[in-house]
Amino acid sequence: MISVEEISAGELMEAGAARLRSLPHHDLLTLAGDWLGELAPWRNTGTLATIARTMSAESLLASLFVLGEPVTEADARSQLPGPLLDLLLRCGVLSQESGKLSAEYCLVRGEGLTLLAAWRAAGRDVGSYAPWVGTDSMTLARLVAARREARSALDLGCGTGILGLSAARNGADLLAVDVNPECTAAAGFNAWLNGLGDRVRTAEGDIMSLALDSRFDLVVSNPPCLPLRRGSLGWLAGEAGLDGLEFFWELLRRTPDLLTASGEALLQAAAYGDERAPFFIPELEAEMNRLGVSGRLLLRPSTPPRWPAFAPRDENLQLSGPLGDEVRAYVESIGATHYYGFVLSLRAEPHGGLQVGRFG
Repeated sequence: MISVEEISAGELMEAGAARLRSLPHHDLLTLAGDWLGELAPWRNTGTLATIARTMSAESLLASLFVLGEPVTEADARSQLPGPLLDLLLRCGVLSQESGKLSAEYCLVRGEGLTLLAAWRAAGRDVGSYAPWVGTDSMTLARLVAARREARSALDLGCGTGILGLSAARNGADLLAVDVNPECTAAAGFNAWLNGLGDRVRTAEGDIMSLALDSRFDLVVSNPPCLPLRRGSLGWLAGEAGLDGLEFFWELLRRTPDLLTASGEALLQAAAYGDERAPFFIPELEAEMNRLGVSGRLLLRPSTPPRWPAFAPRDENLQLSGPLGDEVRAYVESIGATHYYGFVLSLRAEPHGGLQVGRFG
């Protein structure tokens, strides 16, 4: 598990970790892990072939962070700068066993950023998501990158830090918060990796009970949104209630107190609905009116009702056992036929109402 405790900014810079930015990257948007078996991860075969033909220090690093292949410690010591190798071992980015080194993290590119992300999708050992990057993160990062005027930003549930770092790259001072110390460590490491370390602070905290006395020009969050009863898996893997919106509603209610007068929040989640739209829109509009905020809801193309990935399945890939029965019963009870990912852009303006659009 990655950790940057007792590692100074000077050590991160002197070790030359920025060298990792020159490596080839996965060309995929979604990283999967042990939970998805053979699907993890898709890779650019042309890039991999090029790496395999190249014998250099960069090739050795690429073997670790792009191919996911172990290397001998002797080869690593002979080809890599000692300070960089020692830093990666101290941070837990690399692990050692029987004379071989393996990377616990892979390198991905996201909106011009180079990010260390966990190979696995979820971290059962720490009871929450591991820092990884998915298509939803990439979509929201593009929206964040387009907000160039923000001078301060808050990333709630930061993961790898891709959302907040997209704001920091535009000049914002960032506070990145996550309940998982592995995520705050990854976000901090990624900040220095991208030359943004002096603009980023990290803090551990539960976004459902976080108390902050500051306001921000931009608040971003891609919170847990798996449509499962909280605690149904026995560990926090993103369960957000049977409707998948428990975290979203809490963040919505807290957002007005976190924004500057001209600030904006970008909240991402997913919701059940039918062929017309998600069911929660009338409730959302009423709650926004009560809070005195306005905004725009951007809907992704819908899919069939989602069976969450991090749960036992049968041979037909449907949720099995009591958990599957519970989810199916809920979906049938509300008459859901579609499932929508969405981003809500929110501003502290009392009379703007709610506009609904779709990603073009």
